[in-house]
Order: sequence, then C-alpha cells, then structure tokens
Amino acid sequence: MSEETEEAGPVSVQRPTPAQIAARAYQIYLERGRISGHDMDDWLQAEYELMQLPVRKLAEIEPSQIPKDKPRRKSIVDLVRTVM
Repeated sequence: MSEETEEAGPVSVQRPTPAQIAARAYQIYLERGRISGHDMDDWLQAEYELMQLPVRKLAEIEPSQIPKDKPRRKSIVDLVRTVM
C-alpha cells in the first residue's frame, strides 16, 4: 500500500500508512502494560499522533521576511506557534 500525499501549497503532507499506524498503536499498547480491549483507542491515538507530525514540522519553519512598508499579517506558521 502506498502513502497518500496531499499538496498544501509549497508543503506536501504525507498521510501515515496503515503499517505506521499499527506500529505506533502497538507501542501504545505496550506502554499501557499490554492491557487488552483498547485496540480501537490505540489505533485512533496512533493515527492522531502521526497526523500531528506535519504540524510540528510547520512550527519549525521560519516565516518569510516581509518588508517594513507593508502591513504584517499573521502567517500559518505564526498561528501554529501560538498554539504549540
């Protein structure tokens, strides 16, 4: 199965594969002490965590420099840094 890629302007976002999600869900299961009955919770938590990785990378990007004579608008990078 191939990874899905979405274009979001100059940044492309790759969705995690089912294998990546399964591997993280298994780690969560082990961290919980191998308690069964939470497989759906583990899967959804793993998927959520892996989907958040692009947001973390976005927060590391330096915003472009805007000339001082132009009004400054908030960039998506500024907004992500605000919530992180």
